[in-house]
Order: sequence, then C-alpha cells, then structure tokens
Amino acid sequence: MSDSRALVAEPVTFRGWSAWRLANEFVQLIAVPKIGGRVMAYDLGDHPFLFVDPGLAGKLFSAEENQGDGSLAAWKNYGGDKTWPAPQGWDNDEQWHGPPDPILDTGRYTVDEVVARPDRAAIAMSSLPDPRTGVQITRRFTLAPGSSRVQVELTFRNVSDRAVRWGIWDVVQLNAARTLSDGSRTHDPTCTVTAPVNPQSRFARGFTVMFGADDNPQWQVVDGLFRADYQWAIGKVGLDSPAGWIAFHQASQQAAFVEQFAYVPGAAYPDEGATVECWTVGAGKVANLDYADSGIYLMETEVLGPLTRIEPGATTTFAMEWGACRCTGAVVDVQPGGCAAQRLAASVTGDAVRLTGSFGVFDAGQLIVAWLDGADQELANAKVQRADPLTGLDVDTVLIPPSTATGVEIRVRSDTDGKVRRLAEARL
Repeated sequence: MSDSRALVAEPVTFRGWSAWRLANEFVQLIAVPKIGGRVMAYDLGDHPFLFVDPGLAGKLFSAEENQGDGSLAAWKNYGGDKTWPAPQGWDNDEQWHGPPDPILDTGRYTVDEVVARPDRAAIAMSSLPDPRTGVQITRRFTLAPGSSRVQVELTFRNVSDRAVRWGIWDVVQLNAARTLSDGSRTHDPTCTVTAPVNPQSRFARGFTVMFGADDNPQWQVVDGLFRADYQWAIGKVGLDSPAGWIAFHQASQQAAFVEQFAYVPGAAYPDEGATVECWTVGAGKVANLDYADSGIYLMETEVLGPLTRIEPGATTTFAMEWGACRCTGAVVDVQPGGCAAQRLAASVTGDAVRLTGSFGVFDAGQLIVAWLDGADQELANAKVQRADPLTGLDVDTVLIPPSTATGVEIRVRSDTDGKVRRLAEARL
C-alpha cells in the first residue's frame, strides 16, 4: 500500500471482479457491487482480515444460478461482509428465507455514489428492490485520512405497499486460516472473537447457543467477557450485549478488527434479543452443507440492529464503525480511542505511579496521559509518545502525578480531526 496520506477512491480489479478501492496510509477497503454489494477486503497494512472463498473468486452467476434449489448448498458464499434482513427463518413471511437470496445477498448492486475528496473517500451501493421482504438495501462506507476507521451506514427502504418489520443484520466473515510449512492450510487456533456479556442477560450463561453442540468448548465467559477461541468446531451463539462492540483478534498476526455500534435500550432485537452473534465454521453439517472437507476456515462477527417497523416509502438506517490496529492479544475492552488487550493498571509507590497495559489505536496521533481528581476533572496532562494503527502499544512507564490525583486516563489526540479520545482509564 502507498505511504501517502492522500485518500484514494478508484476502480480496480480484485480477484477477477470489477471493484472499487478506498484506501489511505493505514487501510484499504475493496467493494464488489456485483456480488451483493459485498466488501471483500479490509486490510490493515498488508494484513487481510476478510475471508474470500478461492473457489468463487472472480465468478458471477445469474439470479437463477444464485437461487439454485433454494438449499444452503446452493448458496454462493463468496465471503467478505454483507447485509441481510433479520430475523432469519422459513416459518412465515416475517422471516428472511435466506441464504440463498438472488437479490439481497448475491444480486447485482448498483453504485450510487463514489466520493474522492481530501477529507473523505466513500462508496454507496444499492440492491434491486426485493418484493419478498419489501426492502431495498443501501450500503455506504466512508474512510477518512490518518485513521483505520470506516463509517458503515446501512439503510433499508420499504419499496412495497405494506408496512414491514426488520432488523438490519451485518455479517463479516473473517479469515481464520494459517498456512503450514508444507503449504497446506488449516485453522488458526490463535483467532479469537470477544464481546462483553450482559450482566442482566436473559440467557443463563450470558449467551444462547443457536447452532451446534451446547457444550462446544469454544464458548467461554471469563470476567464478564464472552470469548470464542477458534478450535475448528462448528457452531453459533447470540449475545444480548448492551456494550456496543464485538472484536476479532488473530494473535499470530497481532491484528485486531473491531466493530462498534449504538445499543438502543428497551428496543426489541431479533433472535431473542441478540445484538451480536458469532458463527464458526468447523467439521460438521448445516442442513445439506458439509464443511468437513471444505477447506474453509473462518469466524463470523455479526451485528444486529433493533427490529423496526418501516412504513411504505420510509427508510431506517443502522450505523456502525469499523476499526483495525496492531494489538498483542485478544481484545478485552474497547474505548473511543482504540482497544485493549490488557487493561490499564496503575500501581502507586510513594509519589510515583507505574502505568501498565497493552493497547491498539485506530488513529494516528499524540498519546496523552491525563491526571484526574475525585470528580474526574483534569488536573494536568502530558504528551508521552506518538501512536498509530500499525504499531501496537505496550505501556510500562513510571510517572509523578499531582498530589491530589485519584485517577488517570490515556488519550489519543487525532492528527486528522483534532479530537481527543479516551483509550484507557484507571483509578489510583
């Protein structure tokens, strides 16, 4: 990738498809409109996060071929990131009967807009109107300079003459493979998905098993955090998490991918109240599809918006933010400035405070330590070092705070927008 800070929005060929590329000095995003408006690449430097099925790379199919016999085995699972209506099911017309779906999932999306400006690069893509669900999907992705952040705006327009009720459901398929010394591929056990559980969860374990074995050893909850360490076991869980984030980490690459979104208290969510879900491919069958010898190694992070009644001609929009960074361990916390593999700890010895922790940031900027009083008012601050998404941040430093300080924050001041965002906090 180019070292230039200039934003790029340009047509490219990607894996045999006609595509659009958005890029800055830290990340690139590749959108392929003709395969369901998918994003097929989101790369941090030279590290690709998203799964692409090599057997389908560059291929296009007719609507009839995409639908096939309507079974899961007929589905053209290209990989990448896509948007679906929720809930999924085949019991009634208030459920989305897919995949396959030759309009919303694998249909030919049109490019509505491409923006290439000094302050932002963006692409918007729309599906054909779908008479079955009554919606037309628009997916918009926006990238700014100096940051790995991608603003994701997903819109459903009711194109029917009846009111419909759907949740906006975004599904990211993340590459969870490793290459062995003999050139063969297998699953990467260093891949982990994390998300906070709800302290008042409706689910006994903080999550519900939606598919696969109830005792799947991948599913764990430790200190209020759901954790799925990839073990090539097939299954899916849902969480009623109010925290507004889910993360993927590949320790072998020290790379983290984070999705953030706004949780709506009191709103109804699909799938018994799930706001985030995690699916893992492993040996086993789903309906008539057998993954045992598929050579597919992936984990999914899925984010669901609230169920919303949409009147004819009206729209509803769900917004998310992606971020990526180098980070040494699985994500245990997400703050506006980035994520943590080890939370900030402050150890007091006499007049000195030792700060330790492990983090990744989403913006290039200045790292600041701010000392706080008992009312969380700032007493003093100091610039400590530079930070950017391509460099993991391991903190181990001793500082002298003001005598009345009772708390500390690490913040990131962005070079691009000048905003100061909290990265971590601790009490003294």
